[in-house]
Amino acid sequence: MAYVIKNGILNDNSNPVRQIRSRNTGGAFPAPPGIVVIHFTAGGSAASSANWFASRENTNSSAHVVVDRDGSIIQCVNFNEVAWHAGKSSWRGLAGLNKHSIGIEIANWGALRGGANGWYNAAGQKVDNVVMAVHRNGNPDGSRTPIGWEAYPAAQFEAVVALVRALREVYPIAEIVGHDDIAPVRKSDPGPAFDMVRFRQRALGGRDQNGANVGVVRSPGGLNLRSGPGTNFAVVQLLADGSKVMPMGVNGSWIEVTTLDAAGKPSKTGWVHSHYLDLD
Repeated sequence: MAYVIKNGILNDNSNPVRQIRSRNTGGAFPAPPGIVVIHFTAGGSAASSANWFASRENTNSSAHVVVDRDGSIIQCVNFNEVAWHAGKSSWRGLAGLNKHSIGIEIANWGALRGGANGWYNAAGQKVDNVVMAVHRNGNPDGSRTPIGWEAYPAAQFEAVVALVRALREVYPIAEIVGHDDIAPVRKSDPGPAFDMVRFRQRALGGRDQNGANVGVVRSPGGLNLRSGPGTNFAVVQLLADGSKVMPMGVNGSWIEVTTLDAAGKPSKTGWVHSHYLDLD
């Protein structure tokens, strides 16, 4: 699929995608947005979320688009206008991400509830497409053991990749973050079922395929290098933001790396969470 954006409207095969417009906008962006924020809806269909954004009962939330499980997209706010998706938020010195970012909502239930025969969404329906994981900031129920999260179908993932690629043709998009990055205490979306490392690689692209296999730490507060793939393992070293590492292996959301010194020579080996590692 290949999308094109014309005058702030997303087009598929020269036709605008389905529009369910929300009145909840902040007017024109003060400057072209350079960040994409990924959310999950914590609900059912994309249409149900888009209809809520358009409802007169809803006076304080919206997003630019909602992407359904089959990859279909509904646009709710013109890309040239501010949408109310981020709430109280901050990232790399910016406060209030609404005026700096484009918000993409993905139809997904997020954290599920365990039952006798499996995992269930907030509507009480059993969900079969489940990823067992622990949110890096702690699960919404306060636990730190694996729970069920609804998986993101391949068609949906690929649609969001194509969307961000189209956005980059028009806007200076340089970063992709989750709602749980910019509001980590309040929010858990898009959650551990969303492979953010792979998504960034696919959506941002531009990697030198002939270059060295090197990753860069992206964490303003530093990133713990641990002795094993999990927060229960001891911290070997605190890696500074911008540190370069060589990926060695993968275990779930954790990547085994060897740190590189200033001369690019291997130093210590350990494990880091993939969310904070840029492999582009």
